[in-house]
Amino acid sequence: MDVKTAFLNGDLKENVFISQLEGFSVKGHEHKVCKLVKSLYGLKQAPRAWYEKLTEHLLKLNFKHFDLDDATLFFKKVGKTVVYLVVYVDDLLMTRNNESYIASIKKELGKRFEMTNLGYVHYYLGIEVTQHPNSIFLSQKKYIGDLLNRFGMTECNPLTTPMEQNLKLTSIEGKEFEDATKYRQLVGSLNYLTTTRPNISFDVGILSRFMQKPCEGHWSAAKRVLKYLKGTQDFGIKYT
Repeated sequence: MDVKTAFLNGDLKENVFISQLEGFSVKGHEHKVCKLVKSLYGLKQAPRAWYEKLTEHLLKLNFKHFDLDDATLFFKKVGKTVVYLVVYVDDLLMTRNNESYIASIKKELGKRFEMTNLGYVHYYLGIEVTQHPNSIFLSQKKYIGDLLNRFGMTECNPLTTPMEQNLKLTSIEGKEFEDATKYRQLVGSLNYLTTTRPNISFDVGILSRFMQKPCEGHWSAAKRVLKYLKGTQDFGIKYT
C-alpha cells in the first residue's frame, strides 16, 4: 500500500510559522507570517508527526509493535489469523496467513488515509520479490547492477568466488587507500546485499574490520566481491 501525501496527515505539537509564500503575500501585511495548523512537506518534524499519526491509528486497529527495538514492524493476531505490517515512510507492506482478512485491514486503513493498493509486492527497498503458487523468491539483481555501475565495475570479468582461498587480510595491506569514504560506502552497500545473499556474509564481515583505515589490498578484496556478484546477479533466496 502507498499512502498519498503521507506527511500532510501529521499533527504538529509545537507552534510552527512560515513566511508568506511567493505570489500569495498580502499587500500591506508583508511582515506577517503564517501559522501552520497541520504538518507540511519540508518540515523536519513532518516524518515523526506522520509516523506518530500512523502508529496511533494502527494501535486503534489492535496492532502491536512486534519488537520494541524495531519501531517499523507491527503485528495483529486474531485467533489463528496473523498479520504482519512493515512501515517504510509512506509505503506499507503486509503479509498474512488469511487473504480475506488483509482486505478488511486495507478497508479500515483506507477510511483514515488516502491510499493506493499496489497489489502483490514485486519490488521493495531494493529487494525483488517473485511469487509462485508454492514459493517466494527474493533477489537483488537490480541493486547489484546499480552497485556495479556506481563503482565502475559494469565491464569487469566475473569470478567464481567472492574471496581468494586462504586469504588472510591484515590491517596493513599495501599503502593506505586514498578514498576511505568510498571503501565504506561499498562495504556498507554489500552489507545490505546480504539480506538476500547470505553467501557473501563472511567476506563482508572480513572487509568490515578495516573500515577505519582501509588499504589498497582491502579495496582490491572488496572489488573481488563485486566481480563475483557480476556473474551471480540472479542468485537469491527461495522460500517454499
